Amino acid sequence: MRETILAAKLKKLSADLSIRHKLFIAFLLLNFIPLALIGTLTYQKSNALIQEKTNDYTSDLLSEVSKNIELNLREINRLYYAIFTNPEVRRALVQANTGQLSMVDYLTLANQVSQILYAAVIDREDIEAVHLVSLHGDVFQTGDKPFSPPLNMADWDRIMNNKGNLIWVNPVHDPLLLVGGSSIYDVDNLKKIGYFILDYKRNALYDDYKHIPGQLFIIDQNGQTISGGHEEKGEIRPGLPSRNRIIKGGGQGSFAETVDGRRLIIVYRQIKDTGWKLVSVIPAENYSLQSTILKKWMLVIFLSVFVLAIMLAYYTSNSISRPIRQLSAMMKNVERGRLDVSFHYNSRNEIGILSRNFNRMIMRISYLINQVYQEELLKQRSQLKTLMLQINPHFLFNTLETMNWLARIQGAPDVGKLSKMLGDLMREAIKGKEMVTLDREITNVGKYVYIQKYRYADRFDIDIDMHPDTLKTIVPPFILQPLIENAIVHGLNMKPGKGRVEIRGRFQGDDLVLTVSDDGPGIEPSRLSEIQSALSRLPDNFETGIGLMNVHQRIQLHYGKSYGLSVRSAPGSGTIVQITLPRDK
Repeated sequence: MRETILAAKLKKLSADLSIRHKLFIAFLLLNFIPLALIGTLTYQKSNALIQEKTNDYTSDLLSEVSKNIELNLREINRLYYAIFTNPEVRRALVQANTGQLSMVDYLTLANQVSQILYAAVIDREDIEAVHLVSLHGDVFQTGDKPFSPPLNMADWDRIMNNKGNLIWVNPVHDPLLLVGGSSIYDVDNLKKIGYFILDYKRNALYDDYKHIPGQLFIIDQNGQTISGGHEEKGEIRPGLPSRNRIIKGGGQGSFAETVDGRRLIIVYRQIKDTGWKLVSVIPAENYSLQSTILKKWMLVIFLSVFVLAIMLAYYTSNSISRPIRQLSAMMKNVERGRLDVSFHYNSRNEIGILSRNFNRMIMRISYLINQVYQEELLKQRSQLKTLMLQINPHFLFNTLETMNWLARIQGAPDVGKLSKMLGDLMREAIKGKEMVTLDREITNVGKYVYIQKYRYADRFDIDIDMHPDTLKTIVPPFILQPLIENAIVHGLNMKPGKGRVEIRGRFQGDDLVLTVSDDGPGIEPSRLSEIQSALSRLPDNFETGIGLMNVHQRIQLHYGKSYGLSVRSAPGSGTIVQITLPRDK
């Protein structure tokens, strides 16, 4: 209740404010709102752009680092292929798989394979050792360190079930080494002949990105840290949910996360052929320094512009409201009925235009008052004339009815029937209906034909063939009678002997098509061209009587330019006039 009363008071206070104060507030708001909106959006957009550019820069760095790591791992893959395709290596593993090597033979083979392995990795400081294990359990390796890779059963299962490509395993109990392993197949018969185990130094991965500022580390497909696991002071690493999000993400991406009250921007990129992902963690406060500077400058600019807007709003509202107040006082005089006033403001601005338009309006109002008075008189006279004209058709209709009954009394039924038919046609015309059913239109046609047969002494026959489904269609009245009249007067009247007029009605798709055809002498091509041109252009002065043009114009007024009449004819072949109407209307 209190809120409603307060709103009503504020509304009344706003309505009672002077135009000068309203303009001042309006100009102030129109300056303040866009300024605040633009400033806020600009700050947000700039802050977003700073973060976006930083993310793009970080993504580019991750791309370069991942390419370096991928290059090193491809070199290891080539070393792996070079080793297991070496004939001596394959021969040693095949012999060891027989299980029949003596100690001397084993030591001889081990020495030979060790030299091959040593030659392959002598220039690789990132490789700790290489081991080849036969299916029988014999081991060939570089160095004298006993073979004891820190692998659990799940890791061994992955390597044993591998089909030949080198895979990487992250031993959780060894913080110094990563293991690359694979099953070895004989290239000649594709039979498994042993296993390849490579111990890779974790710090070799760190060497590829240690020069990059920020917090970077690598995780495997299980979310475990592969490299960069020793967190430095102040570093914060994302938790398990974020690591799962990174694992399930695509080849690269970024997102924000809050860890221990600090907002972090996490950018990651996949290292090809490994399932590993290189991750960068950027504290959000790294973005805030530039944003803070931008915010201070925008605040100074906003305050300066706001003060300037206050001064501008006061000056503008006062300069606009003064002549408007004067014009308002002038309008009150007009409200009291004084039309002899005028307002003069010598300026070409909007107020000057308003003053001149006000003066013209006063003159126009005076003129229109007199004009409306005259038009009202003319309207009353026109209505009276219309009422008078309606008396004549009624009088004629009543006279025809009298003639009908008089003819029947005096024994002239044909004359009475003619009077009755003509009276019925006059009744239809007097009703002035805009639309009738097609069967009603056919009934009127029958009355008209009955009259015309007496006039032309049975010089023609009428054949009406309407599809039953068409008879309930709504059509404009008197669209067939003028066409039949044209067929009789201009067609059959010029033909020696008895003529014939055919009236047809059919549905064609979504259209109702009515045709009136005669077997008269037809129309000359030049005249037919004039008629067809007139139907397409509807000229005001075309001399075709009230028949074709009247029906054509009425149909197009009802239904549009797509409907109306068309005429086909040839000398000696009669004439066909087609009416096209919409089926559903």
